[in-house]
Amino acid sequence: MKKVLQALFVSRQLRTQLILYIMIISLAVMAGASYFIYSFMQNMVKIQNERLLYQQFQQLDHNIGGLVKEIDRLSMLFLRDDHIQQFLYKISEKTEEEFLESKNDVQRVIADFIDNYNYIDSIYITADNLGAVGGSQKRTLVYDREAWQQSFFTSEPFHQTIEQYPHLIIHSGIKKSFYNPYLTGKDDGYLISLMRGTRAIYDPNTSATLIFNIDERYLSSIYATALNREEGDMYIASADGMVVSASEADRVGTRSHFKPGEDLENGAYGSLDDEKAGRSMQVVYYKLHDGGWYLLKEIPLSQYADQILGVQRMLMLVFTISVLAIFIASYFWLRKIIKPLNQLSGKMKDMSRGELGVTVDHVPNNELGTVIRRFNEMSLSMVELVEKNNEIQEKKRELELEALQYQINPHFLYNTLNMIRWMAVIVKADNIVNTIVALGNILRPVFSSKDSMCTLRDELSYVDNYLKIINMRFNNNITFTMDVHEQWMDCQVPRFILQPLLENSIASGRQSEEFAIQIRIEATGDENHLILSVTDSGGGMDMHALEALNEKLARGESPKSTAGGSGIGLNNVNKRIRLYFGTEYGIQFVPADQGAKVMITLPARR
Repeated sequence: MKKVLQALFVSRQLRTQLILYIMIISLAVMAGASYFIYSFMQNMVKIQNERLLYQQFQQLDHNIGGLVKEIDRLSMLFLRDDHIQQFLYKISEKTEEEFLESKNDVQRVIADFIDNYNYIDSIYITADNLGAVGGSQKRTLVYDREAWQQSFFTSEPFHQTIEQYPHLIIHSGIKKSFYNPYLTGKDDGYLISLMRGTRAIYDPNTSATLIFNIDERYLSSIYATALNREEGDMYIASADGMVVSASEADRVGTRSHFKPGEDLENGAYGSLDDEKAGRSMQVVYYKLHDGGWYLLKEIPLSQYADQILGVQRMLMLVFTISVLAIFIASYFWLRKIIKPLNQLSGKMKDMSRGELGVTVDHVPNNELGTVIRRFNEMSLSMVELVEKNNEIQEKKRELELEALQYQINPHFLYNTLNMIRWMAVIVKADNIVNTIVALGNILRPVFSSKDSMCTLRDELSYVDNYLKIINMRFNNNITFTMDVHEQWMDCQVPRFILQPLLENSIASGRQSEEFAIQIRIEATGDENHLILSVTDSGGGMDMHALEALNEKLARGESPKSTAGGSGIGLNNVNKRIRLYFGTEYGIQFVPADQGAKVMITLPARR
């Protein structure tokens, strides 16, 4: 799978890459949207369940409140019984024998009440000077004063009952063994005790405490019977977190993970999210009107996942259909968008195979169209560039021809032949032979080789023959010296570049009063450059004239002011060098101590 994804990412097809990127982005966006919708639906279900629980809690609060009111009514009814009134009358003055004599009558009344109201577990009447009497329907118990003094009469419930007389006080977390130590094991359990201080109707002093006990299991049955265990646990807790009653009996008397006085908000109803034993829970709480208790329900958040399973399936269906729709739409849309780019790619391949001037016909009206238009312009420009290059090559050939024509111009041939004619008359035939040999040496490379380049050695040989003829013409008044090291002799130079410079030096030297010309040719340079310099002993030129000559050569114009000549030869040599090697090479006049000095800069190619 990893290799397949890597192959898709490195695919050279732009359409495949774009489709892949669009799919990845779509999947990320839709996954995020699906998670948001799922969370939103889960929150909606939580709120809906919370509302339903609120109604349920209100009903349970009403039922528990009704039970408390019923116990309150029954306690008042119990106290109006004649046997109970006789028992309570001046109970603080009764002896222990009188107290025990009345206990049978009290027990019968208690048994009748418990028999009629089966949710009452036990009833006790306590007297701080005598102890307690009472019990359940099956068990009767009489405590003496000393036993109750150690347990009940020193307890907080007793003092609170006395302080809040005649109100009914509810106490929780009291076990049956608190009242009857003989109840142990499975017979023992938790009670909800409703206590009130009491006295006889005609007795001004509060002398006894009436205790109605309800079994905690009866209280839990009010809400646990309709509770589905899978939907969470429900229990009643006091403000300090002690579990008073629970759907699971083992939790009664333990501490709640959620303490109403600390974790829950101050409102009478609400919910919060927390964790218990590594499970995410929603705790919905409701403050009961009686007892200062809180009714709580712990609901695992996983319970909501089952309720929105249908929504999940619908989301997956919509998600799958949307992905397929995006893929199909992206495929055809990108195919249309990429079509001009594919045409452009094909044309570029044709151009790489040498087909110049190709253009793309379909040009879209977008950024890609701008690229295609630039390609068409570039393709046509390349054709123009090739044509222009051909023109340059043709111009090179014309310049070569022009150089050849200049080297062998009619005037030179006429003067040479005329000189030979007069020499034949005046001097011996040897001179004629030497002249003809020199002329042959000059003409031989012109007609024997078509290569535009030659070695510096061959070029200097041509110059030597040229000067022999010139010296015969000017009566050996030209002195020619060369300072060229052997390392430069094999360097490649264009043919016939020194002869125009020599002719320019001869013309410049003839302007002086004494017609005796000294010409020196030197070769210097480095690894990359070869510099040839031609220096004459003529009158030279000032800096203004020298700069003017260099400016004309740089512009490609013939320096006509050079010693009165046309300057065509110098301009021709300069253009040929630049065409062969570039504008950084060519001819340049430089200042000299005497006469004129011209330098030729060439690449050092062997």
